[in-house]
Amino acid sequence: MKKTLRIAVVAVALGFMVMPDLIHAQYGIRRRTARRTAVVVGSAAKSAGASQAAAAQQQTAAAQQQAAAANQQVAAAEQVAVASQRQAEAASQDAADAEQRAAAAEKEAAIAKQDLAVAQGYLPLGTVVRTRPVGCVSTAVGGVEYYKCGVNYYRAVFEGNNLVYVTAKP
Repeated sequence: MKKTLRIAVVAVALGFMVMPDLIHAQYGIRRRTARRTAVVVGSAAKSAGASQAAAAQQQTAAAQQQAAAANQQVAAAEQVAVASQRQAEAASQDAADAEQRAAAAEKEAAIAKQDLAVAQGYLPLGTVVRTRPVGCVSTAVGGVEYYKCGVNYYRAVFEGNNLVYVTAKP
C-alpha cells in the first residue's frame, strides 16, 4: 500500500509539472510570457554589458586626458624652473659685475686721494705712490737713496713688477 501511495504521489506531481495549465496552454500565454521574459532579460544583459564597456572606455579616455594634462603641467613647470635659473644666473653675473665696478671705483678714488695728498705734500709714513712728485731731489742717507719732495721723503721699491715709491723716514 505504501508503494502504491508513493507511485500515485509521484504521478500526480509529474502530471502537474508535465501538463500545463489548461487555460494557459489553450491561449499560449505562458509560452509567450516566458519567451518575452527571456528576450528582455537577454537584451538587458547585452545592453548592460555594452554600457559597462562604454563606461570603461570613457574612464580610460578620461584617465588618458588627465595623464596628458599632468604631462603638460610638468613641462610648464620645467620651463618655469629653467627661466628662473637663467634669471638667477643673470642676477649673479650682474652682482659680480657691480662688485668689480665698485672695487675699481674704490681703487681709483684711493689713487686720486693719494695723488691729491702728494700734490699737497702731506703724506703719512708708509704711503705708496705710483709716481713721485715733480721737483724731487735725490739724497743718499746711510747708503739708501731717498727722494726729498717738499716735506716728504720717498724710497723706490718694487711692488710685483711695478716700481713704486713709499714715504719713509731717512
